[in-house]
Parts: sequence; structure tokens; C-alpha cells
Amino acid sequence: MASRSRRDIVRRPCDRCRQRKSRCVRDAGKDNCTSCELHNLGCTFLHGPQPRTRATREPDISEWPDRLVLNGESPTTVSSTVESPRSHSKFDSANSLLNGTLGLDLHRYSEYIGPASFHEPTLLDLKPSTVSPGRTARLCPRRVSGTTSFIIHPDDDAASQSQYWADLDQIESCVRPLGPTLVNLYFQLVHRTFPILDKSVFLEKYAKSYRNFSPPLLASVYLIALEWRFFDRRLANLTQVPDAVRLEKLAMRTIDDARKQPKISTLQAGLLLLQRRDSSRIDALPAQLISMGHTLGIHVDCSDWTIPEWEKCLRRRLAWALFIQDKWGTLVYGRPSLLPIEIDGDDHMSDWAVCPCTVHDFPEATGGDDEFGVVNGAAGRDAFLQSIELAKIFSRITATFCSTGATRKGGLLDRIGASGALELAKPLALQLRAWHAALPPSLQLDSTPSLRLSTNGALHLSHAAAELMIHRALLRILSPHDSSSLIAAVRGAARARLVSAINLIGAFQLEHLQSFWGFAAASQVTLIGALAGLLWTTSVDADEASEYLRHLEKLRWNLQVWASAIPFAREALRMLDEEIGDLSTADLSANVQI
Repeated sequence: MASRSRRDIVRRPCDRCRQRKSRCVRDAGKDNCTSCELHNLGCTFLHGPQPRTRATREPDISEWPDRLVLNGESPTTVSSTVESPRSHSKFDSANSLLNGTLGLDLHRYSEYIGPASFHEPTLLDLKPSTVSPGRTARLCPRRVSGTTSFIIHPDDDAASQSQYWADLDQIESCVRPLGPTLVNLYFQLVHRTFPILDKSVFLEKYAKSYRNFSPPLLASVYLIALEWRFFDRRLANLTQVPDAVRLEKLAMRTIDDARKQPKISTLQAGLLLLQRRDSSRIDALPAQLISMGHTLGIHVDCSDWTIPEWEKCLRRRLAWALFIQDKWGTLVYGRPSLLPIEIDGDDHMSDWAVCPCTVHDFPEATGGDDEFGVVNGAAGRDAFLQSIELAKIFSRITATFCSTGATRKGGLLDRIGASGALELAKPLALQLRAWHAALPPSLQLDSTPSLRLSTNGALHLSHAAAELMIHRALLRILSPHDSSSLIAAVRGAARARLVSAINLIGAFQLEHLQSFWGFAAASQVTLIGALAGLLWTTSVDADEASEYLRHLEKLRWNLQVWASAIPFAREALRMLDEEIGDLSTADLSANVQI
């Protein structure tokens, strides 16, 4: 009886929260709820709920058993008329993993209050700390630590919510009755390498209804999973494939609507959309995602926040995924990085305060690893962690050799010349070598378990691209005034890395090629061709130029062989043709020789 009494107390709101008609959120191991804790009060449970009556009404389609909706047995005409957002959601966040979360509520969105904001945290503490149901919607603060506060905005606009549900119904209609199959594919093949969702929370919500998600996130998960449809027998044998074009249009339109009131799901959806093969054409979205991340406080250390532990882990993984996106975006989009360059040094004035991501940030079990065709959970996790470390080194490389200040006339590289640039390159090259040497056996290129996909190919391609960025920068700095020994050393090292990168491409197995590659793969492959083109252009004789043409043809041949089955190979082949074309028809005498 004692344990039942204690459980009842934990589940029902304290007297103060009941009187204020606000949610009573209590962190594990604490006797007081967050509201009472904030006001230095003790929780009491002396009063029971007031009796209330409920008006009867006709059930709507959202209250039908979800198995009917997921199996495509719902009526052909889906109503999008709503009375309120919550009347159409079958998800009770108060009794779920979402209890106490900050950025995952469908009906509210949070805004981080930075230290430079005009808001004064002391004054925010005087305002009501929650959104009170049944009252006029207003902005309410939430302090998650002694130094960090958010403003919680209600998201209950009836007109926008009507469109919200209509969008979800359209998205589901694109894939019905294959939604559960696509979700399963996503978590088998994408999530284990790119863990920006929480699997337990997603599946808990999805088991209730697809209407428990934001439209762009649901569309993005379906869309990216469709690229691996041949790994499911049911999807592979379909005579009519779900309409990916319509699904993509819905995803792009709904994420444009959602960014005005961003939630964590908006950021997740945007990152997934950018991983698709033609994401380089989505010009504004990368910068918008970084702005959303700042609004959501993704760049702040959340270790001591009063939010569930799993949300802390999710925020760290999401933050570092955004970091990787930003850093490799300098190669894909040719624009400066928008996040701080040095994020793990001794400088305590950085605006990037995210704790390092560790194995403890992957609490979910890796069940299902015995299934054929999936990515090993532990290997995917390790690959993600190593991708973060590699992105840090790549950030230093681009800041050193590709920043506007360094490359302008009279800038750093112009002043120090090739010999000085070579000295700057040495520690960066050593960092790349140390990173590669420290890779665990499971991430080596030849470590490919039978009947499993492997993300190791994408990881090693990123490493090769980082090396080539250094060599391309050194080649650009060379001038006829440099010593012949320096020119020979720089060109010889660049040639060696080019041959190594092309051999790496040729060593990829189907287990690598069919795995998840991410948004930068096509640009990384094109960089290999661009370096070969630069070496050809600066060749000193016809024999050397012919050698680089052979390397280019070898690279192009590999891409042509893969193009029919590998999306990123098709994109890389297109980009290579646009960037280089057919050098064999070019006039060698017009080369710019060093």
C-alpha cells in the first residue's frame, strides 16, 4: 500500500500546480516539482481534483485504432477539420518519455535566452513558469539551470493546426500502408550511422499515431528510408512505388512553415533533408538550421539542465551532427563556416559550449543487430563519434587555408608563401595521420562483416578529402619563384595522395557503397577529380599531364560503373563533368605551368 500511495503522489500534480492549472514536472530522485523548486516551496498533496463533467461528442478519425490507419483501412476521405490540436493527438506526454522535455512538445516551442539578450533572467523568474491550460496563450519562462533560461511559446493557432493535420494526412497517404515498414528501414540503415533521433521516443509516438509528429520530420524519415527500399522484400517487389517527388515537395513546404516556430523536430527534419543526394541545391536551409539550433539552445551545455537524461543525450548528438553539417558544408556549398572554428581549445569565450559526445550519449539498445543487411549498431556509433573528431580537424584545415582573410591578396598565405604554408600544414597533416592510426579495427576499410552494410567507406572518404584539401591549398600557393626542391616536394606529395584517394575509391565494396553516405560524399569525390585537374593544369610536360588524365579516367570509370545503383555516384559523376569536362580535348599548351 505504501508503494501505491507513493506512486499516486508522483503521478498527480501537487496542490500549487493544481491551483495554477499547470503541468507538475518532477525530475527523478527529487521530492519537489520544478515549479516549487524554482520558488523554494515544498510540494504538498492535501487536495484532490475538482469534479468535472465531460461533454459527449462524436469520435473523429484520429481516434480510430491506429492499426486501421497504418494498414490503410481508414476511409478514403480524411477529414482535416480540428477542434483543437490536442483533440487529434493520441499521445499523452505526461505519462511518457516526453514528460519534462524542453524541445519536443508538439504544442509549444522554446526560445533560448542568451546572455546578451535584453531579457533579464531575474525578472523572468517572476513570471508564471508554465503555460496554463484554458487561459489566453502567453509567453512563459522556463529556467533549466542556474544560468540558462528559455521562453516557452504556445503553438495553438487553430488555422495553422488545421493545415498541420491536413499535411500529416497527405504525407501518410503518400506511403500508406507502408509507413511502419519505412520507419523500420530507417532505424536499421540510417539511424545507426546518423543518430539524430531518439529511437525509443519516436517508436513510442509512432505506435500511437502518425499524427504525433511534425509534418516535415515524418516526411523526411519516409523520404530518406525510400532510398533503401530494396532492403525490404515487400518494398522491393512493389509494382507501384510511393510517390517520392510528392513527398519531397510536402517535406520542403512544411519545413518552410515549421521554421517560423522551430522545434527540435524541425532541426531533425532539416538535417535529414540535407543528407539526400541533391541537397547541395537547397541553398538557404543550412544557415537556417544553424539559426534554429541557436534558438533551441543546441549550442549550450545541457549537462545540468532539468530535462530528462535521454533528451540531454539527444541534444548532444544533434548538436554535433549540426557541427559536422556546417564544417563539411564549406566544401559542398563553398561558403564560410557559421559555427566557431576552434571549439575544444583553452579559450573559454567560445559560443560553442557543447560537451563532447561519448558512448554514454547512445543509451538505446542495439537490438536487431543479428538481422542481415543492417548496419552494426556499435560500429555505426563509433563511426559517428570519429566523424565528429575528423570534422574538428577539417574545420582547422579550412580555417587555415580557405578562409577569406587567409586567401585574400596580402593575406596570411600571401605573406608567408609556400614554405610558410607548408609549416602550417605539417601539424594538421599529423593530426589527420593520428586520427587514422587511432581508428578501431571495426572501422578499418577491410572490416566488413558478411551480409552487413558498412559505413567505413564514407568515413575513409572523408579522411581522404581532408588530406586533399591541404594538398590543393599548397599547390595553389606555389609560384615560379619557389625553389625547385620545394615545388617537387609539394607536387610529389599531392600526387601520392591523389593516387591513394583514387585507389581508395576503387577499393570500396558493395557493402560500403549501399550504406548511408551523407550529404558531402559527392563533393568529396569531386574534390579528388578537381585535384587531378589542378595537377594536370600545372603539369610541366606532356607525359605528366597524360598521367593525370589516366587517373581522372580511372575515377570516372568507377563512378560510371556504380552510377546505376548508387545515388551519390550519379551526383558525383554529374559534378565531375561540370567541373572538369573532358580534359583530353583541351589545349595542353594553354596550361598554367609553375
